[in-house]
Amino acid sequence: MSKSNHCPCGTKKNYSVCCEPIHNNHALAITPELLMRSRYSAHVKKLTQYIIDTYHPTCNAEEFREGIEDSTQLDWRKLKVISAHLSDQIDNEGFVSFKATYSEDGQLHQLKEHSRFLKEGGKWYYIDGDVE
Repeated sequence: MSKSNHCPCGTKKNYSVCCEPIHNNHALAITPELLMRSRYSAHVKKLTQYIIDTYHPTCNAEEFREGIEDSTQLDWRKLKVISAHLSDQIDNEGFVSFKATYSEDGQLHQLKEHSRFLKEGGKWYYIDGDVE
């Protein structure tokens, strides 16, 4: 399999069996980590609507469409998941810590975030995160 077929999320799987099915059916992201990986891949693939749709409804992400579109224009290079776990206190809450590398104006940058996800109506959603 050529590298170009690898999913952008960093698994060694082909995009067509990794994040693409989730991009077509958000409910297939059965863990916070799968949702986070699919959101990263959506940035790489410039799938703005998917990113908006996977924000928790209380985030009103549609209001931030322009900024989300801008973030998809960055040259996303690599994703590294540091940790992923479900909350000990709340059944429908999970967390993912990650580092995402991107290039902007010829400079490499790294986004480090501890993201929080909530499950509602059988689907995981990104709600917020702490950026380091």
